[in-house]
Amino acid sequence: MPRFQRPQTVAEGVYQHLRRELLTGRLEPGQWLREQELAEALEVSRTPVREAIRQLAQEGLLQIEANRGVRVRGLSLEEAVATYEVRNRLESMAAGLAARNVNDEARAELSQHLEAMTAVDPEDQAEHIRTDNEFHALVARLSGNPVLEELVEKLSERVMRVKILTRDVNVSADARAQHARIVEAISRGDEDAAAEAMSRHVSTNLQIVEERLRAAREEGVLV
Repeated sequence: MPRFQRPQTVAEGVYQHLRRELLTGRLEPGQWLREQELAEALEVSRTPVREAIRQLAQEGLLQIEANRGVRVRGLSLEEAVATYEVRNRLESMAAGLAARNVNDEARAELSQHLEAMTAVDPEDQAEHIRTDNEFHALVARLSGNPVLEELVEKLSERVMRVKILTRDVNVSADARAQHARIVEAISRGDEDAAAEAMSRHVSTNLQIVEERLRAAREEGVLV
């Protein structure tokens, strides 16, 4: 039988649209959103907008404030640092375990995903974030540790908010080289090199985020 494809609901369409707007930065931190205005702009009723907002709030991208409305959630320097400190430890461990357990199937998956990331249009920053998330989820799965995989998944919502600040960096030659080094180290089964490559990747991105958040703080800009 042909594979069943579930039709996209209006709510799902609104959710995907708003999520893309958030990930590309077209909806900026601190910006207030109004259900009625969104519904009119998207030519839908308020119900699917409300559902999409609720889901995005659960992901940490929007913040619902009682008696005030909904706004794009900002990010503090302290939260970004705390998130990436934990991310560094978890994902470095995942990369090392993935190298320990690597086999031909895992090598093929990593290679295919690396190619898919490279093929994404440089202008499509939201798609780059999506494929990057999938890459890191793949490494966690290949670790063979279901508890670690679950922890990485739970942390991903916080990580997503930090990644928005480096969305322009995801398409750089440096970012691609970092991912390639991670894949290469895992593929040859070098646990220490794989963990180090992942740690350097996360640390590099955190450094960029810290610089941007400090600059925004000095300028009095909400990020």
